[in-house]
Amino acid sequence: MSHLSDTGYGYFKHLLRAWKIAGVLLVHGLLPNVWKDKASDMLCKSNSTRKYLLEKHYGIYEAGGRDFNED
Repeated sequence: MSHLSDTGYGYFKHLLRAWKIAGVLLVHGLLPNVWKDKASDMLCKSNSTRKYLLEKHYGIYEAGGRDFNED
């Protein structure tokens, strides 16, 4: 399970986090004006998750380890 190794989560921690985000997306899908940014905020709340998404899904490699909250 390289995805778990890549993200740094154990099986149950990953499962719980995925279900939480899925619940947020379900509510947002039914009520588009509710929780507009909550799922993306949950996904990118840590630099390691942001780095994983940028590198694995978008092929973007940042130099210098930018702090996500510095904007």
